[in-house]
Amino acid sequence: MSDPRQQFKALPWRSLVPTGLLVALLAALFDTGLYYIAAAVTAVREALIILLQPPVVLLVRLGLSIGLGMVAVTFLEAWFNPAPIYSSTLWALFLCVLVSSMFLSFFGSTFGLRPLFFPATDVFLIGTALGIFWQGRRYWRY
Repeated sequence: MSDPRQQFKALPWRSLVPTGLLVALLAALFDTGLYYIAAAVTAVREALIILLQPPVVLLVRLGLSIGLGMVAVTFLEAWFNPAPIYSSTLWALFLCVLVSSMFLSFFGSTFGLRPLFFPATDVFLIGTALGIFWQGRRYWRY
């Protein structure tokens, strides 16, 4: 039998952690940039008010979170080139994005970050997992 702790240690953490940090930082910068642009430009502010209304905001946040998960897999494949990617690697990537996002949401006010579309909620978790496993579906079998 295989040892789960050994499999966990054998994951390519040197590629996964920077990918998770980069993706979470990208989401935080997107949110903060949109916040400050909306404060300066009236048309953007009115568009964001419409997008942040209750029935629409769920779909917008889910779609953007799915896109963020897809970007995470793309960054992992292109820039951080780990060992072969398996389904366990995708789960570890999800864990890295989750921990990085939680860190940025916890310390976000210290850094001046404003979460509009990527707050650490259940919609973000589901959307990110869907995006990661949708983009990485060719790695499921291994």
